[in-house]
Amino acid sequence: MLKNREGTPVTVGDVARLIQAYTPRRGTVGLDEHKEVVEGIALLRRGQNPSRVLDALHSKVEELNARILPAGMRIVPFLDRADLVSNTLHTVFDNLLHGFALVVGVVWLFLRSIRGSLIVATVIPLSLLVAFLGLYQLGMPANLISMGAIDFGIILDGAVVLMENVIHQASHRKPQTRREMLHLIADAAFDVAKPAFFAMLIIIAALIPVFTLERVEGRIFRPLAMTYSFALSGGLVFALFLVPALCAAFIQPKHALIEEPKFLVQLREVYSGLLERALRLRAITLAAAGGLLLAGGLSATQLGTEFLPELDEGDIHVFVEMPASVSLDKGQEILLDMRRRLLQYPEVKGVLSQQGRSEDGTDNEGVNMSETFVHLKPHEQWRPDWHKEKLVDAMRTSLEEIPGVRFNFSQPIKDNVEEAVSGVRGKVVLKIYGPDLEIMRDTLEEVKAVLANVAGVIDLDLYRESRVPQLQIKLDRSTLARNGLNVDSVQDTIEIGMTGRVVSKLWQAERPVPIRLILPATERGDIEKIGNLNVASPSAAYIPLHDLADIGIAQGRTSIEREANSRYKALKFNVDGRDLGSVVHEAMDLVTEKVTVPEGHFLVWGGEFENQQRAMARLGVVIPIAVLIVLGLLYSALQSARSAAAILIATPFAMTGGVFALLLTGIPLSVSAAIGFIALLGQVCLMGLLVLSATEDMRRSGFELLVAVREGATLRLRPVLMASLLALLGLLPMALSTSIGSETQRPFAVVIVGGMLTTFLVAMFILPVIYTLVTSKQMLTPEEADELADTHV
Repeated sequence: MLKNREGTPVTVGDVARLIQAYTPRRGTVGLDEHKEVVEGIALLRRGQNPSRVLDALHSKVEELNARILPAGMRIVPFLDRADLVSNTLHTVFDNLLHGFALVVGVVWLFLRSIRGSLIVATVIPLSLLVAFLGLYQLGMPANLISMGAIDFGIILDGAVVLMENVIHQASHRKPQTRREMLHLIADAAFDVAKPAFFAMLIIIAALIPVFTLERVEGRIFRPLAMTYSFALSGGLVFALFLVPALCAAFIQPKHALIEEPKFLVQLREVYSGLLERALRLRAITLAAAGGLLLAGGLSATQLGTEFLPELDEGDIHVFVEMPASVSLDKGQEILLDMRRRLLQYPEVKGVLSQQGRSEDGTDNEGVNMSETFVHLKPHEQWRPDWHKEKLVDAMRTSLEEIPGVRFNFSQPIKDNVEEAVSGVRGKVVLKIYGPDLEIMRDTLEEVKAVLANVAGVIDLDLYRESRVPQLQIKLDRSTLARNGLNVDSVQDTIEIGMTGRVVSKLWQAERPVPIRLILPATERGDIEKIGNLNVASPSAAYIPLHDLADIGIAQGRTSIEREANSRYKALKFNVDGRDLGSVVHEAMDLVTEKVTVPEGHFLVWGGEFENQQRAMARLGVVIPIAVLIVLGLLYSALQSARSAAAILIATPFAMTGGVFALLLTGIPLSVSAAIGFIALLGQVCLMGLLVLSATEDMRRSGFELLVAVREGATLRLRPVLMASLLALLGLLPMALSTSIGSETQRPFAVVIVGGMLTTFLVAMFILPVIYTLVTSKQMLTPEEADELADTHV
């Protein structure tokens, strides 16, 4: 009842038609040949463990299907994140298993001791346990990059060096009793404890830049640095304490009397002769080193750049933009046609389209937009010679036959990350900010024409640039004033008539049903009837809307985007066939040269390129600080600024191997590759410490400089060669892997594998030459140092 006049009730039914209706639909979901299905999406809360949540979710789905849902109704997963997790973890574990086998095999090849190899191998699971415990305490899950980038060879460096020294000492001292063997093990442990300790500290210190990364790159690579740090710390502790204890328990004098492999004896003789020649012809050696550095620098200029290699998620995501005026039903027909085209490819398992937005209002997509998920079969079931790039190109060609529809190809997770970074779906985004939308649109159209011919640019288009017919009601303010009306009261009337307003609720059992006051649909679509809508004036008169406003149909924008307190419009594109950095640099140069930005407007480049620029800028600031810390640790280990400087001087020569490896494999320089170079810095310092610590021990024993250099380096040939091969082979399976999940790990692994080749050569040839040039000609023996100290006292 609305009111009661003289005993006569006036009800809603007396002044309006009551009908049972539904909330206007703003979206639909279609699957394969089915025009419409019901979909649900489970979201992972931030900070939760994906594996546990997925297991609980699968369990709940099974319970719903078995006990709760009506007969004939089932929940069938379409996209399951567990599949991607399972595939990537399988890749990681497969690479780790092969790396483990190669590492243990190399240890046995050089030491020829099964007991010694097994003792060294025990450090691997224990170090991983330390890494897992550390991550658990920090509440960080082990992810694809953090686990996949673990190099067992680097973790074992300390243990291998100690075990090698035990075998080496035993072959020279030939212990006969257990007491002699225990003394030998203790001496061997003390002999390498200092270089091993500082080497591990240096490797961890070299990872400092990784800890400082921000935002997306920080979330991706900080767990890697944490995992490495925990594993290296565990490996160091076990190498210094557990390995000597196991040696004392399981290696008897008879087990230690092992002849050195003949190939190693011959290799040492050849190396000693080559090093002696390099020390005699230092100018030629340095010239060759300079040529190596020059070649590395020239190769670096040929490398492309990108933020991160694109992870193959196994599926395809297609963002569809139909004409802005399309209806919900017509959009369903277009999407059904699109799904049928995609299902023609035998590699496709299923296609699901989300049109518009859901009822909860968490998205801002219109009915003309759709997110389409293409679920692919395992690669083993694909046609021969077909790969994902070829499949996407074929799909793009087929879908472009649909008139008036624009497409953007990506991957499910990647698409969400791109939109979160820049607010636009596209690998590279150019935004123009300013007050005038028409000027901004014209400028971007000019940019689009310039970039259309840039090699590697695909899916080039203005983002959400469309116009639709709109009902425009322009109020006459003078007329409103004459009738005593204000703008708000008239707009309220228009709002109620056109979009409705909930004025009450009707309860049906426990369910509230909102009551909405709105004009009938037939009247909302008729301009004449809209104009006849009465507006109540303060004088109790009712004035038709057409007497207060001009009503008509005109073209209007579907959306106006704002960011940083300013209007903006965006141009987006993806990159295919070229590296991201070179395409963006070429695009930026062309736009700067050929496009004039109107006054009051400005351009901003963003997207994935923005992440790369930010990460590289941060590394550029932090890496010099980390190098200074490494220099301080080298000085503490060697007690010589000149020796520490010699190792750092040799570092750029060693890095060239990583550059050559990237160039040969066609992998661009990315954040993943940059972190590989950071890890390589620690390995160079380790090799340098092994060589120079032995050299300076020789010099303190009274040997002349060149003799000490030759003998010290020759003495350390086996541990340096072993450490190099272990680091190289530990990551070789990852560098060669092409399985799902290997893309983000491969640049890191390729840099280490290629870099260890030059690191060995630099540590064994170039570093000794540099050391002879920068070190003092005389070094005090321990007795002379003690005598000098007593004199100062």
